[in-house]
Amino acid sequence: MAPKLYMFIGSPPVRAVMMTAQELGIELELKELDMFGQEHLKEDFIKINPAHTIPTLDDDGFILFESAAIMEYLVNKYGKDDTLCPKDNQKHAIVVQLLHLITSTFNRLLTVFKPIVHQGKEKSDIPQEHKDNLFNSFQTLEAIIGNKTYLTGDNVTIADLSLATLVSSVKIAFPAEMERFPKLGAWLEKLEQRPSYEINRKGLNFLKEFWASKK
Repeated sequence: MAPKLYMFIGSPPVRAVMMTAQELGIELELKELDMFGQEHLKEDFIKINPAHTIPTLDDDGFILFESAAIMEYLVNKYGKDDTLCPKDNQKHAIVVQLLHLITSTFNRLLTVFKPIVHQGKEKSDIPQEHKDNLFNSFQTLEAIIGNKTYLTGDNVTIADLSLATLVSSVKIAFPAEMERFPKLGAWLEKLEQRPSYEINRKGLNFLKEFWASKK
């Protein structure tokens, strides 16, 4: 039985999990939730995940939420090797550190997007402080990537997949601002060449349409 993923294609963390699954050759059963209709707040889903968040994985009754945990679990269970999430203690610690930083950056993105998605606000209503906080995180990530091919060196890890969905989403919303981060831009171009990136493009197309509908 294929693992079931409760998801919404507009979510960067969801797409990161889906990209990880494709990198590993795992077929997922996708259960898309209507986030605008607040399907994630219905009793049936809260019984599965009390935090009522996506992505949520159901692997033959084993329930897991938070994208970083799901990605690491999938690599550990289904990966033919540990390239995507190294087992070496120090290398693994670096990946986990990056995932925490990416989650923190995503939370800053949510402060920008949530009022628009859930409260009917317009782009013009976004406080400058919220945007500044978001791009301060990107300055840190720009410094981390430096002259490396990928975040941790020469190999793609789940940290790269996670960040790719985030950076590309912000690039849709704030293309001019993202030009301030050329190293992240060059890094993203490499990720765009991977077959798994097609999953991300589907979500970006959704985001483009949604963002264009806002003033």
